[in-house]
Amino acid sequence: MKKAFIMLPLAVACASQFVMAATTDTQRLAQLEQELAILQEASSYDSLSDRMSINGFFTGQMGVANNDAGYGNRPGVEGYTSDPNFSLGSKLGLQGTFALTEQTQIVGQLVSRGADDWTPEMEWAFLSHDFDNGFTARIGRLRVPLYMYSDYLEVGYAQPWANPPADVYTIVPVSSYDGIDILYDTDLGDASLSLQASYGHETDDAEENPLGVDVEFNNTLGMSATLSYEEWVFRGTYFVTELKSGSLDVPGVPAQPFDKFDNEKAEFAGIGISYDNGALLAISEYTISKVEGKYSDTKSGYITLGYRINAFTPYVNYSFLETTDNDERAPSSAADGTNLVASSAFNWERTTYSVGSRYDISSNLALKLDVTYATDFGDTHGALPSHAGEDFDDTIVYTVSFDAVF
Repeated sequence: MKKAFIMLPLAVACASQFVMAATTDTQRLAQLEQELAILQEASSYDSLSDRMSINGFFTGQMGVANNDAGYGNRPGVEGYTSDPNFSLGSKLGLQGTFALTEQTQIVGQLVSRGADDWTPEMEWAFLSHDFDNGFTARIGRLRVPLYMYSDYLEVGYAQPWANPPADVYTIVPVSSYDGIDILYDTDLGDASLSLQASYGHETDDAEENPLGVDVEFNNTLGMSATLSYEEWVFRGTYFVTELKSGSLDVPGVPAQPFDKFDNEKAEFAGIGISYDNGALLAISEYTISKVEGKYSDTKSGYITLGYRINAFTPYVNYSFLETTDNDERAPSSAADGTNLVASSAFNWERTTYSVGSRYDISSNLALKLDVTYATDFGDTHGALPSHAGEDFDDTIVYTVSFDAVF
């Protein structure tokens, strides 16, 4: 009997616990479901952040010249004058990458330039797929791989100069295109080889070129190859395209000689070499361009030498630009004023010397100072804007640039 009295409270307590458990099972289940949903949501956020990366770059630049010749942008388009300019070389860019799978990703690059009133423009917007055998295919808006620094054309921090040598880097008026490319990377012992085949089209807007009309670059097809070996990089590029436009509207030039582009063939070829052992830096590129008809055919090149001294990298640069088809635009007689005007507008010749220095303030910020002297225009206006004409025999441009990546 005593034992029964002892067990009775225990039985009552257990019974009450079972009742409580029965009444709270639903609540506990709801709580567990809520916790699971929170964990799943946090997991999805972590997964999303792992698959997405965003970075950016910025260049704040001031340039001023000793006269109003207008050097510094591209042939025939207004550049630096005697009024300090804080917009021509300034830009802000954001680049985002989202991994759809381990092999497939979407890449976008949005750039706002001071020269375009900071209007955002999509430079990159493509889908990329890695086939795990050395091949990668990309489709969308891509960079035209004409030069050694094409992939970093907008990122001033990735370049040794305040601005890439204009005699080479401003000849082709478009930097991006809509289309497709295929890349192949492979190792060759101690060297690595990268091949790139590209196809697509692009339009050079009338407000951005000296021709006064939209110019279409159709059926653009090209190939580039880059060989890297220890401190050396060797690069070769060839592109061909078809030009189409309405009637050209060049100030001071009658329409007849350059009435319009009607599927004229244009070619570009370039070679480059660089050496960088961590202290000594040497870069050189040489390009030629040819366009059917009487528009300018060119040859151009540069060589840059720099030397890193702690955070400083002083450099010197020599470059040149010259048209190679002046005879096609030469007047057949003294009375042939039409060709004479055309010759003045589309014959270019100049030599450019630059000296400058880069100072790495931190791991993501650099200050650059540059002095560029353009001269030796010969009988041409030196590829300066048409208003300059024969008024200027040379020009000096002073540039201060802050370049950052983040």
